Amino acid sequence: MHPIVPPAGLLDEFVRIAHRIVWCTLATVDGRGRPRSRVMHPYWERTGEGVVGWAFTRPTPLKVAHLSRHPYVSCSYWDPAQEVAVAECDAAFAGDEETRKKVWDLFASADEPLGYDPRILGGQDHRDERITVLKMTPWRLGTLKESWQRPA
Repeated sequence: MHPIVPPAGLLDEFVRIAHRIVWCTLATVDGRGRPRSRVMHPYWERTGEGVVGWAFTRPTPLKVAHLSRHPYVSCSYWDPAQEVAVAECDAAFAGDEETRKKVWDLFASADEPLGYDPRILGGQDHRDERITVLKMTPWRLGTLKESWQRPA
């Protein structure tokens, strides 16, 4: 039986790999059950319950439709050194001002390449409605060394 909270060693390894590789392939599922992939740049924040992924994204009609019907994403990291990290997550848009500001500050204060100036997204600050935050809460995490899945 898997523990409710991911093991600390797995969390450390997952975040280390994800933050070093930076860009993941993120998949959603369309209305016909087909996967749709895109490249995204999440920030994984350690919490008392494990990790939460945050990403700025444009709330396009397609993405909104996918996540409204199937509120899940798969984030896959890989590099030529064969380091792998995967997060299967519950996903939801988190567009409230407090969350937007928090995520803006996380990216703005992190060292590159994980961190960046969020104004490159086109807005002057976190209140720009053309972008929103995608919150990803893993129910499964894995690396080549270890995996964990939240109990059903």
